[in-house]
Amino acid sequence: MESPTSRLVPHVFADTPGHLIRLLYQRHNAIWNATVGDSITPTQFAILNVVYAEGPMTQHEVSVRISADTSTMAQSAGALERKNFIKRAVNPADKRERRITLTRTGRREYAQLLPKADEVQQLLFSVLAPDGHDAALTVLRTLAGLGSARP
Repeated sequence: MESPTSRLVPHVFADTPGHLIRLLYQRHNAIWNATVGDSITPTQFAILNVVYAEGPMTQHEVSVRISADTSTMAQSAGALERKNFIKRAVNPADKRERRITLTRTGRREYAQLLPKADEVQQLLFSVLAPDGHDAALTVLRTLAGLGSARP
């Protein structure tokens, strides 16, 4: 009699999406650290980017824009506040919420970080032909459950 495990066919691990996504994530982090450094994380940069682009908003609104869970958002915002890049204050419209604004230091830091963050994206996609960038972004958005349309 054959055992249930004798019929299992192992994955070709190098071809599994989860493995490849993990490798891509590691590659992104390595490029980020080499280009931007370790003084700010990609999530912290995303917070600065959203608040710079859209103006002051609640911590919850920022977390929705950057697709961050509550815990990650709170930790990242706390780190940015300790660096004096953002200010969090009670939202006058809803005392349960905190409103995030960029400080003068945060605006200066963002201006210095933006070209480096752009360089990270360029380096990450440098292995692709330029006409393949949009297709790659569409695949990544779809795999992330965001659909193929740009937000």
